[in-house]
Amino acid sequence: MKTTLKKDQHRPISSYSSVAPFFYMPVRLSTARHAWGYIFTILRDFFILQHLQRFHITKRRVINVDTEIDEKIPFVPQRIFAYLSFVSFFVKPMDMLKHKLGFKKAAPYLCVYIKFLTSIYRNAASIYRYTMTTTTRPRYLKTRKFRTIHFFDPHLLCVPSIHVAISAGVYAWFKQFFHMGLFTQEEETAYLEEIKTQAVAIVESVLFVKQHSVNCIPLALYMLTSTMNKSFFSAHDAIDFIDCLFVTASEIDEATRKEIIEYFYYMYDRALLESKYSSDWRLCIQHWMDEFADSQEQKKTAEAK
Repeated sequence: MKTTLKKDQHRPISSYSSVAPFFYMPVRLSTARHAWGYIFTILRDFFILQHLQRFHITKRRVINVDTEIDEKIPFVPQRIFAYLSFVSFFVKPMDMLKHKLGFKKAAPYLCVYIKFLTSIYRNAASIYRYTMTTTTRPRYLKTRKFRTIHFFDPHLLCVPSIHVAISAGVYAWFKQFFHMGLFTQEEETAYLEEIKTQAVAIVESVLFVKQHSVNCIPLALYMLTSTMNKSFFSAHDAIDFIDCLFVTASEIDEATRKEIIEYFYYMYDRALLESKYSSDWRLCIQHWMDEFADSQEQKKTAEAK
């Protein structure tokens, strides 16, 4: 039996607030603990982590993870709008749940959702603490949005990409959530399509604005597969998501898209297969990082000669 409130029935997620949840969730008893835990995790495992490195307080290894494929992907400043929609992408659904279900009924689901987002940051940080990663991004300062990114973002946490893991993860989370029957079929279809479309746009944007490399995307998807239960984001789900990328991107030709997608397949499969022989999902990423760092050093030595 559908129990959805009828108000705002046809209202898209994009029309909800990306600010309000930051005010009511940390102060309501039913969500405060998880909300503050999430905020603390972001500060500790994302912002503080890389700024400690930026100001030379920590001395972790940093490797550039660009590849020859990345050189074929153009820098597209207009894609910054999709890139910066990341926070509103995962916050607005919270406000939608609150308005559609009422806060009391939505609170348990909001807590599970926040715990899921928190786990992504924590899992990614366990890789960042092993090795930090960066890419070569243009010194493009023509707009306030790019100036803000260059000023506040030390650009040291590329693999695995938080943007990618959360974009694909939010889509996977709501696919499962909507099976509970709290919304009408019409709402479920519309909301999932909206979430998927924005998730794909955000993932594409991380390459077009040069904040990540082609290595960052498949390893983020692998992290989702390996750290959640098997039904949450399976290998089949990962391939389906990869297949949706760059389908309508006019900035690259079909040959380049094919090369990118095939590289995603390769990196995702490599990590997944290697992880079958290990009890720790992190080891295959760490092994790849060591191998990639060695190849970069060998390349520098060869060029010096």
